[in-house]
Amino acid sequence: MSDPTTYTHTYHFFRKPRSYRLTGSALTWTDEGEAGMKSLPYSQIKEVRLAYRPSRVQRNRYLAHIVPKSGKRIDISNSTFKGFGDFVEHNEEYSAFIRELHRRLVEMRTDATFHKGSSWLGYIGNMILTVWIAAMVVLAFFLLTLTGVLWIAVIKLAIIAFFIPTLIRFMLRSRPQTYDPREIPEGALPA
Repeated sequence: MSDPTTYTHTYHFFRKPRSYRLTGSALTWTDEGEAGMKSLPYSQIKEVRLAYRPSRVQRNRYLAHIVPKSGKRIDISNSTFKGFGDFVEHNEEYSAFIRELHRRLVEMRTDATFHKGSSWLGYIGNMILTVWIAAMVVLAFFLLTLTGVLWIAVIKLAIIAFFIPTLIRFMLRSRPQTYDPREIPEGALPA
């Protein structure tokens, strides 16, 4: 198994690979091609949010949002961008790194809060959007069948049906929850 105090990934096309390291007192990182190391002391971490965030090309994407008391949020993903629509998952390394970060935050007795899933406002928004999309799909199916192009309706429903398991998993895993950092809840990290 790799070292749980280091983790490297490329978030997307416009970012170079970023390497994270957990030191005795801080989360540090360096970006490929840039000089210097950036640092966020554990005592300055306000919130850690673990979230399942699938996309069309990344159906098993997990993110850790590290929110400092001041400054820009740090997003760490379980996958690395390789090319358009091509991502490689690092589930074991990512999970080990995030668990070690939690262990160090507990050890340092920080006042950080720990959340799983979306915020309540985001969760309610996703529920409303899901219901609206379902209603539009039903409406589109009926309109397409009334106009005599049943084959288009069937193809569209087949494409949508392909993503339903991901949608269900997303809605279940994005339910807002606070947790004890010593017991990371199921579904917060990749299996």
